[in-house]
Amino acid sequence: MVLRRFAWPYGGQRASFCGSFTGWRECPMGLVGTEFQVVFDLPPGVYQYRFLVDGVWRCDDTKPVVHDEYGLISNEVLVTLVENNTHLAVQQELSSPRRMNMDEGIILTTMPPEPSPQNSGVQIAIFRHRVSEILLHSTIYDVVPVSSKIAILDGRLPVKQAFNIMHDEGLALVPLWDDGQGTITGMLTASDFVLILRKLQRNIRVLGHEELEMHSVSAWKEAKLQYYGGADVAAMQRRPLVHVKDSDNLREVALTIIQNEISSVPIFKSSTDTSGMPLLNLASLPGILKFVCSKLQEWHEGFPILQNQIGSIPIGTWSPHTGRTSNRQLRTSRLSAPLISCLDFLLEDRVSSIPIVDDNGSLLDVYSLRLWSCNIR
Repeated sequence: MVLRRFAWPYGGQRASFCGSFTGWRECPMGLVGTEFQVVFDLPPGVYQYRFLVDGVWRCDDTKPVVHDEYGLISNEVLVTLVENNTHLAVQQELSSPRRMNMDEGIILTTMPPEPSPQNSGVQIAIFRHRVSEILLHSTIYDVVPVSSKIAILDGRLPVKQAFNIMHDEGLALVPLWDDGQGTITGMLTASDFVLILRKLQRNIRVLGHEELEMHSVSAWKEAKLQYYGGADVAAMQRRPLVHVKDSDNLREVALTIIQNEISSVPIFKSSTDTSGMPLLNLASLPGILKFVCSKLQEWHEGFPILQNQIGSIPIGTWSPHTGRTSNRQLRTSRLSAPLISCLDFLLEDRVSSIPIVDDNGSLLDVYSLRLWSCNIR
């Protein structure tokens, strides 16, 4: 149970409160100074509520609002096991039996205890809120190593030499430096490597092996759109380099990676000083996830959702025969499948790996874009 205070600071002669946890029954609010207040002891969950001020139903415009199926507007609140310092202080000070405090004007109400929520939707909402708070109040510098090495390639390097460097260093992607512009202008990825090999495999003369010794990386990046035909053109669109700034919070960084369907994003310094290298480091979802996990371990009360089985939570990508709903079905391949078909899956589905299964659908291995780029040249 969590002690949560609700307040109406916008004036009025009298005010009442009602919410989804009161069965929408009105509860009187006490006047404290210039605002009306009421405190409830609530189990964790997501709740809606409204205020009745001088006979008129009102919502607090500064708080989150939702619309129900009838178009009615209510405020919404997410109650978690650990609230902010203010609520914790109230909980410690008001540990006596619940009653109306006539001196301070705060009306205290205890909600009947409820069983721990089994609804995965509520658990996900609570967990999402906590993760969002962690990301919102963390910066790039929380995930960037104090000391690290970043490989950067000059865009004038020949394609074959660039990929040899990626192979030797075990890199799946590298930023590209444009000496003329004095900045990072693009990324060379394992997907670029596979694109060239796929075109050569299909006997479409894009770049001969001898030309790979001469063509620069920047020339390949510029001409790549012309090499695509049919549906491939729709899949590839020239766009400015996607990047983040070191002043961005981790929530903005994670959304940038997800919305652009990329594996890593360059971090540019936000300083107005244009001299020197603008690139600070690279940010990736695995790095952000590792940081979030370390922060979650600091919460001793834990999160019930983490104790659930993966199959009980509506997340992830699932194979069709399981009956699970998913925006994207799980792509698999067989050991007997041609290599070119696996490359097509990697590129067209924009995934980093494909499970290799037998005739019964049992997992045998995983074919990874990163392993491909590091082991073949």
